[in-house]
Amino acid sequence: MFARTQLDTETCTDSKLTFLEKTGIEPEELSGCTILEAGCGMGRFLDVVSKARQTRVIGFDLSLAVESAYKNVGQRPNVHIVQADIMRPPFAHAGFDLVYSIGVLHHTPNPERAFLKLVPLLKENGRIAIWVYPKYSWATLSDLYRRATTRLPWSMTLGICKVMLLLHSFDGRAPRRLRGRFERLLPISVEANYERRLLDTFDWYSPRYQYKFALGDVEKWFRQAGLTQIETLPVEVSMRATRKTDTS
Repeated sequence: MFARTQLDTETCTDSKLTFLEKTGIEPEELSGCTILEAGCGMGRFLDVVSKARQTRVIGFDLSLAVESAYKNVGQRPNVHIVQADIMRPPFAHAGFDLVYSIGVLHHTPNPERAFLKLVPLLKENGRIAIWVYPKYSWATLSDLYRRATTRLPWSMTLGICKVMLLLHSFDGRAPRRLRGRFERLLPISVEANYERRLLDTFDWYSPRYQYKFALGDVEKWFRQAGLTQIETLPVEVSMRATRKTDTS
């Protein structure tokens, strides 16, 4: 779908910061860990965690993005890329020190069920961290536009996203009273890098499923799973916790 198959320096730096903000975990903490990313996309976060010392990293995704992930990081000796369904993860239980999912669960048919499928994959005292789209009290125009874009061929939706980004490029040249109008009428990603902005915008308008959650919704998942040390992170809606130690 997209031409880019390589992670440039700007993307890598941004990915490290995003990973920290949405998991609360410094990559350096992961030395010696076995790590699983649910929904790895093109591998931007696999690139981050696989640089920690003596890690074993597995990323999986249902889409053909795994091909880009393999080109980007799959040839590193400590990285493995798998094409698989998050609803049926093909991994042994209690095998990972860390499981994380950033911006993926809300695109599944049943995000709560998808989350609960990940918890058994944790070792005792293993950690899980997720980020999902936040729910607001107001609807955005993008929700209205998605009624059409999710029914279009992906190539057409991608073309629409490119036009939206082009229109936004004129915003800074508009009279002061008109500035910001494109942002309200045509919501897009605010990523500084053009290709990341296009990818994120396309990721908003193209998926069939897109759910949004309040913090309390996600906290219920964590408590239902019996997780401990539940921690809310500053970025909405991101949370992490630890799998309960078996004392039986």
